Amino acid sequence: MPDFAMDYDKLYAMQRGLHGLAERAETAGGLGAWEEIGEGTATSNESIFGNYQLAYEFQLFYGKSKVRIDEGKEKLESFGDMFGGVADALLQQDAMVAGQFTTMAGQTIFDRWLSEHEAVEDWDRRNEEWNNYIEEIGAAEYFEEHPDANVWEVCSAEDAPEWCKTWEGDYGDRPVQPGERPDEPPEHPPSRMEITDDDGGKIEFTVQYDEDYNILQEKSTVTTANGDTVTTTVDYDGPPSPSDPDNPDNSVDTRDYTVTTVAPDGSKSTVEVEISDDGQTRTETNTTWDEDGDEEVEVTEFVRSDAEDEIWKEVEDDDDD
Repeated sequence: MPDFAMDYDKLYAMQRGLHGLAERAETAGGLGAWEEIGEGTATSNESIFGNYQLAYEFQLFYGKSKVRIDEGKEKLESFGDMFGGVADALLQQDAMVAGQFTTMAGQTIFDRWLSEHEAVEDWDRRNEEWNNYIEEIGAAEYFEEHPDANVWEVCSAEDAPEWCKTWEGDYGDRPVQPGERPDEPPEHPPSRMEITDDDGGKIEFTVQYDEDYNILQEKSTVTTANGDTVTTTVDYDGPPSPSDPDNPDNSVDTRDYTVTTVAPDGSKSTVEVEISDDGQTRTETNTTWDEDGDEEVEVTEFVRSDAEDEIWKEVEDDDDD
């Protein structure tokens, strides 16, 4: 797990400490008789002070003190929320970086399994072609008796078998002897990876794929040592769909996908990405929900040209001019 930029647990602890201080400040230490008398009226407290004017002055003092206390409480809570907000923002930012790092690592492991799987399938195909060929030229029995024999060495010997003449005459058309079979990878590709640090923080990464091993979902969960989490899920709308299958260097995956992020406070955001069939335009619809469930939607357009080195560029809104 890459090092986080800040100690989130300390920031969240600061938030909790300031909120606790605000709760204590709300009473200003004035519980009991102080609060009971202060919440009364000058008339009801006249008998306590022995003088209406003195009771009235106390009520003025108590009222002003309470206003200051309430203002101080709000500021302490606001100050605490600032620490929590900074922690949330930085955690989400670093969670995104960490999640991308883990996604890349997970995809690398998945791609390695896929290449090993395809290598075995390719060897099986070439081995079948080879077995059919040596059956045709009458060499099958020889290789059954000499399974480790190399056809080049066999046919280069002075006492080469008769079928070697056919093999030599088929130069350019004959299949290649497949050699040793690659190691068989696990039956199913890896679908989960977990990375932990010395402080108890961890990143969990999982993938879901279809029967052709196309990744349809990626999910990463970053958890701090304090238990705060950020979860990011990417759901793809079907298997990859290249914009230009014949020109992979200038092709983009045009399948739509949705990125869903859940923050430590439970608030959620989604980014729905739609890409045109030609791979030239992309629309992102960003929807956020706060803790109260209030929704905010923002739509952004991107374009790219046919140039191979072109990247997505945001389309400027005319209202911004």
